[in-house]
Amino acid sequence: MKEIQSILLGERPLLISKDGYRQVASIAFLPKTSSMLGLEKTYRDKTTEALSILKKLISESDDNIQITNDYSDPDLPDNCIAYHRVWGFITGGCSWGFSSKQLEEDLLAAEANPQICAHLLHVNSSGGEAWYLDRLGETMRSCKKPIVGIYESHCASAAYYIACHSTVLYAMTRNDLVGCIGTMTSFYDFDGFYKKMGINLVEAKATKSDLKNKTFEDLVDGKPKEFIERILDPINEQFLAAVRSQRGKIAEMDDDNPVLRGEIYYTEEAVENGLIDGMHTFLEAVQEAYSLGKKTNDSGKLKESIYNIVR
Repeated sequence: MKEIQSILLGERPLLISKDGYRQVASIAFLPKTSSMLGLEKTYRDKTTEALSILKKLISESDDNIQITNDYSDPDLPDNCIAYHRVWGFITGGCSWGFSSKQLEEDLLAAEANPQICAHLLHVNSSGGEAWYLDRLGETMRSCKKPIVGIYESHCASAAYYIACHSTVLYAMTRNDLVGCIGTMTSFYDFDGFYKKMGINLVEAKATKSDLKNKTFEDLVDGKPKEFIERILDPINEQFLAAVRSQRGKIAEMDDDNPVLRGEIYYTEEAVENGLIDGMHTFLEAVQEAYSLGKKTNDSGKLKESIYNIVR
């Protein structure tokens, strides 16, 4: 195995296909890489570990507040808070990283549990994959229980798409960054490198398949117009509409405002621009989630009592 690793890391060119290189590299490096990156643990495992540390912080306060990521547990204490961790690269669905589909499932499970009164969204992400964010946004807008969002370091791009659906959203420090509202794609083109190694891509399309992959191929060839207009722009319009629907001050902004064109901001400017509602410590965010959740819960019980009396 060490010999294979040395060959792959060497400077001499290899006569091997791209797929072949990927397969050999995965065999040579994946076990070690998995351990280094923590890929042997699922995202839920890592969330549970992070929450156990945060629970100690909460327990040190005078408040008897309970927080959980076991969203379906019927034996939770009353007015428990559901903890949702939005950490790292955003993906539509995977087990070792954050998953938009999994967050949706967790939100729905917590919404259905009468022992849970509110959601706490804990964010530290610079963004990621756009797929499934529209469905996740619809689900978050339908939540009856309050969602308190707090972020540290970064809440950008796809992460802000998610976090803007919070009932209230807070930074943790003055130097946290938020925004980067917009849509883009980026990747490396290795064709030139492989050609120098004598590896040429050969492909053929059926007569009636002339448009197959053409938009992407034009992008690679330095003609991005159609890709931008047909692929990126529609997703970006969805993003802008979602933010405008959730943040009143931003809803009134012109399309050419820097906030809606991808600019990113520290906390003070973010508050001024309506991206967020202020700055909290993690414990303050937990306390607000509990307060809002209990108020909503009590209000619901009062309405139910009145309904039963009238009926």
